[in-house]
Amino acid sequence: MGGAVPACATTYTSDSNIVDFTNLVTSYATISNFNINPCCSTDVTSPYTPTSTELLNNGFRMYAGGSLPGLSTAGGQNWMLATFASPVQNILVFPNIDHYGASYDGFQYTIQGSNDGTNWTPLFDALTVNGASEPFTLGTYTGTAPFQVNNVLTPGAGPGGTIGYEALFHFDNPYTYYAIGSSTFALPTNNDQELSAVAAIGGPVGVGGVPEPSTWAMMILGFAGIGFMAYRRKSQPALVAA
Repeated sequence: MGGAVPACATTYTSDSNIVDFTNLVTSYATISNFNINPCCSTDVTSPYTPTSTELLNNGFRMYAGGSLPGLSTAGGQNWMLATFASPVQNILVFPNIDHYGASYDGFQYTIQGSNDGTNWTPLFDALTVNGASEPFTLGTYTGTAPFQVNNVLTPGAGPGGTIGYEALFHFDNPYTYYAIGSSTFALPTNNDQELSAVAAIGGPVGVGGVPEPSTWAMMILGFAGIGFMAYRRKSQPALVAA
């Protein structure tokens, strides 16, 4: 994943309306491999597939993951599994905040991706967090930072916590499986990476129908080609009949 870098590409919003985020969702991952620890209980049982209506009205919480093939559980690390029907590369993470005011809670997770459930690619890990009080921002990280974080609470308020700090990611490659563990920053303090949902969203730059960068490139090349052909036709001298 390379060395730690500052989260200079992340923009922050303060939108308390959760519908503005559920409206971006094209599909929800099924979350599994949680509530393994018998001393803990979550708001729902594994596996569970959230819905936009449920997030708005209930904001259920999932945490207390277990082991997954190919991933380490050293130091108390544990993993929940988010599974999509097909590979996706733009995801929206809905953390469940039950320690509001604690710097780790909004950036409590690390993400790895896989297409076979065994071989994993590290995608994101929060190493430090900036700020002494709310709202907190991401400090250093490894991998790909979220391009947007909504660092306020956005009820659905569930039995265990309140949804907030929604994070939008665009990864270089699509994955069917996303393993969600505890971030390096949160692990020593709280290894419960509590979530309410992981969802697929549209394009990487602002969602809302914005084309992928590759699509923009093809469009630009296409328009350039059309313009060049029009210029050639206009520039060529008219043929004079003999």
